Amino acid sequence: MADRFTDVTQTGFFSRLLSSFVGLLVGPILVIGAIILLSWNEGRAVHAIVGLGEAAGSVVEAAPDSVSPANDGKLVHVIGTATAAAPIKDDTLGTSFSGQTAVFRTAEMYQWREHEESSTENQLGGGQKTVTTYTYSEEWSDHAIDSSLFKHPDGHQNPQMTITSQRFVAGDAKLGAYTLDDATVALLQPANALTPDVPAGWSSSGGALYNGDTATPKIGETRVSYKSIPAGTTLSVMAQQSAGGFASFVTPNGYQIHMASIGNQPASVMIAEEKKSESMLTWILRGAGALMIFIGICAFLGPIATFGAVIPFLGAIMRGAIAGIAFVITVPLTLVVIAVAWFAFRPVMSGGILLVAALSLYGLGRWHRSRHPQAVAKGA
Repeated sequence: MADRFTDVTQTGFFSRLLSSFVGLLVGPILVIGAIILLSWNEGRAVHAIVGLGEAAGSVVEAAPDSVSPANDGKLVHVIGTATAAAPIKDDTLGTSFSGQTAVFRTAEMYQWREHEESSTENQLGGGQKTVTTYTYSEEWSDHAIDSSLFKHPDGHQNPQMTITSQRFVAGDAKLGAYTLDDATVALLQPANALTPDVPAGWSSSGGALYNGDTATPKIGETRVSYKSIPAGTTLSVMAQQSAGGFASFVTPNGYQIHMASIGNQPASVMIAEEKKSESMLTWILRGAGALMIFIGICAFLGPIATFGAVIPFLGAIMRGAIAGIAFVITVPLTLVVIAVAWFAFRPVMSGGILLVAALSLYGLGRWHRSRHPQAVAKGA
């Protein structure tokens, strides 16, 4: 079942104009924030590259069947078999599991979720009409949804989530002779689904436990499922050897290493995968920084588009022109910030990026002149 509500708001020209002037303040803040983010991100990326390079050169291959005191404090790579004899208990539901190194409980509650869709129409004279539709659907969610923030909370209240997701590690969990701690287990992705005994007051369907009707759940009811890392699973860990177990290793440049995966993973593969993850994060943050610059420039130039919105089609043209200007500024500015940030760490690469930025600016300029030769001729 889903509930739908539609709100219509009218905004006058002068209200829009006053609001657009906020962009004169917000725009530069966004651009400055983006420059800080991009600079920090490049430093973080270099920090990770250097740290992982140091790790590759210092990691010690350790046998899983004994813990050598000589390796204490060192970065070790261990491949071994996970073991555990003690049962794992979930006291909340009164269930227990044997033959498992670790058990991961996923708890979901049936809740209301708000979906918002808006459409805006510019009107003659500079006004604006906004139609916003709020749809409320009943869904399973593994985290609490705060219904007090809904636009229309009446009739859509979510109760408090009493059972949450949790991780259980056997008290005697080991990786060979090494103690297997919760922080290391948290890095693993379990794939083995468990079907527990059904506690009193619960029912079972599809391998999950329900404290209500499995076919027609009601708001506030809970669904619980389990996955595990069975004893006998091969694990690969790269971390600091500490007190017969594992801890985060800090490289000479301050980068932290603590990796774990299911299966037989050589140290070189684990480091390569970590490099891929760091690279992906770097590009995501670069994109976020560029988007912040683009939005900031558009916000700063927003009042111009608002003036043009007195005639709707003219406002649309001006918004398109502002977006084009913002794009032309964003690309080279982002590249320049990245290059300057890299300069202290990788001068050669920094020069290459600056060259790309210059070529981008030159190419955009030529493209503009080819599209508007008359305007260029008048300017001459």
